[in-house]
Amino acid sequence: MTVMSEESIVTMSPIANPHELLRFLEEVPELDELKIELIDGKIVLQASATPFHNRIVRDLGSQFQREDWEALPEQAVISPDSSFEPKPDLSVTTLDAIADNPNPLPCHSVDLVVEVVSGDRDVDQIKKLFWYGTSKVPLYLIVDPHDGLSHLHAQPYGQGYRTRTTTEFGRPIELPEPFGFALDTTRFKIYPPRRPSR
Repeated sequence: MTVMSEESIVTMSPIANPHELLRFLEEVPELDELKIELIDGKIVLQASATPFHNRIVRDLGSQFQREDWEALPEQAVISPDSSFEPKPDLSVTTLDAIADNPNPLPCHSVDLVVEVVSGDRDVDQIKKLFWYGTSKVPLYLIVDPHDGLSHLHAQPYGQGYRTRTTTEFGRPIELPEPFGFALDTTRFKIYPPRRPSR
């Protein structure tokens, strides 16, 4: 297996339980610095995110915590669909929902997931959108520093989500109940243009 620059997708031969392979890879010391997810039946290894990405995740986590929500970074989530086990940038839940310390965390215990787009937009905006919706995660927030927009998806159903509210960076993201507060995006930064590789 090789790990490439930002993301590397490794297609494995079919195995009975891809989640067991995921648990094995999480224990390999050489892979400690990588985010390892199961996306659409494929193991995805992602290198460390950029500073702007990490600032947004930290800032959102702090805002949820100030409102007495648990904002868990890169917490694995799972549903009956065994071809996925993503680790959203944030899984937002309550202390009661995680009282028995489950890992991976069942989707029915999550009120909102956040993904900050890094490299491949299709993973966050198509594959995960479909999976979070069909897994009935109530709210899915995609923050895209490539274009300075946030997309809040609500009303999950069998094909993803029924509604999407788009907000520009700098404007508040109004969260519906059970949250009932707005997220401040004034500190979010748009990614600078990529430097040409040598």
